[in-house]
Amino acid sequence: MSHAVIDHVNAAQDRLIAARLRRDRRALRIARQNLRRWMARDGRKVRPVFREWHGILVRLNAREIAAFLESDTPMARRLRQSSPFAGVLTEAERRAIQQKHEKARA
Repeated sequence: MSHAVIDHVNAAQDRLIAARLRRDRRALRIARQNLRRWMARDGRKVRPVFREWHGILVRLNAREIAAFLESDTPMARRLRQSSPFAGVLTEAERRAIQQKHEKARA
């Protein structure tokens, strides 16, 4: 899968996560738990990208985070590669999005 397809898949996943976040705050709880675990694993040398996500998850409300996930800003595109929202979508949802984008690019 090309990097461009991966970017499109990640953006589509984030749009679905954003929709879910607007209905169910558990998605935000999952992201915060993931990020806490990842930052703890890094110890004193927390990766800058995790610090950026921490700032987003602490400063913004769920509606604002959903809007960020849907945005196409350079920052949003860059942070998609390390999204703490892992586990919000089911394997079937992720697979369906990936297959849809692979077929569109074929």
